[in-house]
Amino acid sequence: MLLPKSNPYVSGEFSIFDTLVKIGEEKSFVTLPFQFHIFLVNCLVEHVRDRAIVHHVLALGLLNSTAKKGEQANVLLKRTGDAALLLAGLFPERALRLHVSSRYFRFMGQAAYAGLAAKFEATGRPKRGEFYDKVAEHFHLLEKVLGAARVLSDWDRFQRLLLRFQ
Repeated sequence: MLLPKSNPYVSGEFSIFDTLVKIGEEKSFVTLPFQFHIFLVNCLVEHVRDRAIVHHVLALGLLNSTAKKGEQANVLLKRTGDAALLLAGLFPERALRLHVSSRYFRFMGQAAYAGLAAKFEATGRPKRGEFYDKVAEHFHLLEKVLGAARVLSDWDRFQRLLLRFQ
């Protein structure tokens, strides 16, 4: 992104996460479209202080969103999709601890973002709906970039290897 290193209008967190996403793109050999790059940076900034996200029960988030109406449902779907994306990309070893497939986070995230897209399209916001449809469709690329941005220890590499064989 074309942001100077020191800009009074851009938070330091944004700049740090922009750099993190760029590193992930370089290491994964994936160049995200600008809109996905910004989406990923914003997702990281939005949840930087959210410690509960690693304990978020994704299936309950999806189920609870069906009982909510309007913006409450949208917020819950967005939060569930974001949690799934961050877990899939940054904490894939959580799948082992939860005794679920490594693809669980991806499927739940795609379902959440696709549900959000459908809600936006149904309420007359087709552009936002189309964007979240694309996020759901390209979830694996966002996950790959986040995963590549991680600094892995030998234990992390071993756990990732185990995840591939599930």
